Amino acid sequence: MEQILTIDGREFHGVTQELSAAQDDFLIGQLRLAGAIDAIVSMQEKPETQAERLLTQLMVSGRAPHVLAGCLTEVGKTWTFEDAVRNAARFAAITSLKDKMAMREAIVHFVAGFFLFAIESGATSRKSSSPN
Repeated sequence: MEQILTIDGREFHGVTQELSAAQDDFLIGQLRLAGAIDAIVSMQEKPETQAERLLTQLMVSGRAPHVLAGCLTEVGKTWTFEDAVRNAARFAAITSLKDKMAMREAIVHFVAGFFLFAIESGATSRKSSSPN
C-alpha cells in the first residue's frame, strides 16, 4: 500500500518505480548538484556507510528540499519540473517541526530505498553474470 505524506497541509505520493524521464533527470541532476553522486559510486564502502554519506551530503549541500521535490508528487497532480522547483522553495521555507520531521523521514526513506535497490540490482547482476 502506498504511503501518503502530508507536508505544509498538502498530500504527496512518494517516489515510485514509474518515474517520468523528466522526474528522473531532475532527481539525478539534484543529486549531482548536491555533490552526492560520489557517495553513491564509492564501491569501497558498505552500503550503510554510503547511505549515511549520501544523507549527510544532501543535508549540508542545502539541496535536500530539491531532492525531496524530485521524489514527491502531489496527490491528484502529475509531477512537473515547474511544480518541483516551487515545491523545493516551499519545503525549504517550512518551519513546522511536524512538517520538517515528515520531510526528513521522506529523505531517509528515499536514501534507504535507493541503496536497497542498488544492493538488490547488484546481487541480481552478479547472479546473472556468474557461470552456471
